Amino acid sequence: MVLLVLFIFISIRSQNIANYINNGGFEQRYNCNFPFYLDKAKYWLAVDSASTAGGYLSTCNGYVPNQFNTIFQNPRTGNAFILTNFYCEPGVCGNNQRGYLKNRLKTPLQSGKTYCVKFYVNIANTSPYGIDGFGAYFGNNTIDTITKCTFPLTYLTPQIQNPTNNIIIDTLGWVPVTGTFVANGTEKYCVIGNFKSDAATNSATLNPAFLPQKWTDLCIDDVSCIPLDLPAYAAAGSDIWAIPSNTIYLGRPQDVGIDEACEWFKLPNTTNVIANAAGLTLTVAITTNTYMVKQTICGLIKYDTVVVHASGLGLVGSSGVENSVKIYPNPASEILIVEFVTLSGVEGSNTKIQIINSLGQIIREEELDLKNNTAEINTSQLANGVYVLALQHTSTPLSAGAQGDNSVKVNKRFVISR
Repeated sequence: MVLLVLFIFISIRSQNIANYINNGGFEQRYNCNFPFYLDKAKYWLAVDSASTAGGYLSTCNGYVPNQFNTIFQNPRTGNAFILTNFYCEPGVCGNNQRGYLKNRLKTPLQSGKTYCVKFYVNIANTSPYGIDGFGAYFGNNTIDTITKCTFPLTYLTPQIQNPTNNIIIDTLGWVPVTGTFVANGTEKYCVIGNFKSDAATNSATLNPAFLPQKWTDLCIDDVSCIPLDLPAYAAAGSDIWAIPSNTIYLGRPQDVGIDEACEWFKLPNTTNVIANAAGLTLTVAITTNTYMVKQTICGLIKYDTVVVHASGLGLVGSSGVENSVKIYPNPASEILIVEFVTLSGVEGSNTKIQIINSLGQIIREEELDLKNNTAEINTSQLANGVYVLALQHTSTPLSAGAQGDNSVKVNKRFVISR
């Protein structure tokens, strides 16, 4: 019974996670006291217990932006990043000791699920060489058995690997290393490093001041591991009723990786991005507004929308009417299903719909033929985008002497995505 409860807890927690990397931006820290090693960042350690793996550089300890060997490098986001070494000839860096950064994931990855992994690198200005050896390995508890890295960890095969001969030499900007992989369900740790041998690590001369010595120091920031099938998320429901001038929050909690994957728009404008984040804080207007989030994860684009109504009743509003009708799947492709979930005896062709595009134009009107409280709408001719389904159902009382009727009038947002 305990194991079942634990499994349910982990399953629910996993559904609410966007980025599985703990503290992917290195912003959470224990303190800023000397020495400034990697383990100052919460949830990060060296895979080698005898190594520091890197330096914790932050505005709090004065090494951002004025570090001793990266020369005024700013974090990609936030206030901190890690400085480490991925390539060094024997004798220069203590028996070829490399930095391997270990992160314990928020929860183990799910078997059979595809994940989009990304981290950003920037080569330190004083490095004699740029290299192509950048990878991310996801593994189980055997990671804890690694006790020293006096040689490259070539026996680990990273699921994410920078392409061979894609030599990174950028000392100004942050370059993404990214890819996807299918998890086997045992992955509890992420290790970032160079898993190639010295001979297999391709390099290019960058700064001749320290030649003939060979090494590559680099900065790392913004590490993320996000499920590729993560649904776009604007709000818990299709509509929100809130009091004007109140502040509300839409979307997911903000986090590294998922923030840059999301763009918010205020419809019908689908050009001007009003926020680049997983979630959006806004003040409720006195008029009804529709907001759309566009989420792009490793090239896969998804949409979701939410309607924010101004109401003196706040969140109570007309939730009963709103919840009486469901539409799915959303996003849709060829077919959109309409289902009356709280009303009974809804039959016949007394339900009218309008489909309205993002410009407010009615592009289709028809009557639905309901059977068993459901109907199908053919959406195969609709282009990708966001639409409104304006539905009006009218009926007479179900029996003589019954009070009221089953009349429903509701608008639902839906997305067409192929």
